[in-house]
Amino acid sequence: MKQLFMLEEKTGKKEVSLEIKGAILCGYTGRDQEAVKRHIAELKKEGVKPPPSVPTFYPKPPRGIALDELMYVQGHETSGEIEYVLLVRPQGLLVGLGSDHTDRELERLDILKSKQVCPTILSRSLWNYEEIKDHWDRIEIRSWATKEGKKGLYQESTLATILPPEELVRLVQQKVRGSLEGIPIYSGTPPLKTEGIIFADRFEGELYDPVLDKKLTLSYYIHALEWFRN
Repeated sequence: MKQLFMLEEKTGKKEVSLEIKGAILCGYTGRDQEAVKRHIAELKKEGVKPPPSVPTFYPKPPRGIALDELMYVQGHETSGEIEYVLLVRPQGLLVGLGSDHTDRELERLDILKSKQVCPTILSRSLWNYEEIKDHWDRIEIRSWATKEGKKGLYQESTLATILPPEELVRLVQQKVRGSLEGIPIYSGTPPLKTEGIIFADRFEGELYDPVLDKKLTLSYYIHALEWFRN
């Protein structure tokens, strides 16, 4: 499945066509193990069992990757997680922004299935990793959740808190037969700034590079199927 993206480089912007064959969703990838434990504790409060090992990896079929700004879900307990995304090419790595949107009710029963039933969001704009590699850890990542008209900061960190790209690629390659080309790698997410998960009506995120003063952004609305009676 081919998708058009906008590659933003120092020399300008250009469209690139990339095949998307699926995705790998990484979990519990914090460099700070104490932060990882806090994230596991956040999920445990919601009834999610701790993972058997860290980091963890979940596959996603290509039909589940979305670039749209509108999401339809069946359950009312779903939420996004902001993550950086890697796209492997022979010419080098590209970096995007994504949201691993998850059905939290189903997550209590089966984590893999909870990630399959919701679209996984990917930004339309991408960066060239080589242009930001030397200041990677200074790049900021954050998200906002809006519920019933009230918008609040949901996550905020720097990429120094998440495993670096080379390490993620190395770990994911061990889980994938053949080339990683066409398989976006979702990095895992920083801890929440709120006391618990917010089942938002709108989710927004950004990747901000303070050195080059540029941003990648994404945003989408979440709509449950109100017309169906459970």
